[in-house]
Amino acid sequence: MYEKIIIALLLSVIIGIILSVIAVIDGTILLISSCICRLRKRNPSAAQPSPTHDTGVPLSSVETENPERSDE
Repeated sequence: MYEKIIIALLLSVIIGIILSVIAVIDGTILLISSCICRLRKRNPSAAQPSPTHDTGVPLSSVETENPERSDE
C-alpha cells in the first residue's frame, strides 16, 4: 500500500520537474525573441547606411599615385 503511494508521488514529482524544465526552455526562447524584436524596433535607421553625397568621383580604397610626395 505504501509502495503505491510512494510511486505515485515520485511520478508526480518527476512529471512536475519535466514540465518545469520545458517551461523554462520556452520562457527563455520567448524572452530572447522579444529582446530581438525590441532591439530591431528601437533604432531601425541605424541598420540602414546613410546616403552619401555624390561628387562624381569614383570611390576607391587603393591609392595609385601620391602627387604630394616626391622621392626623386
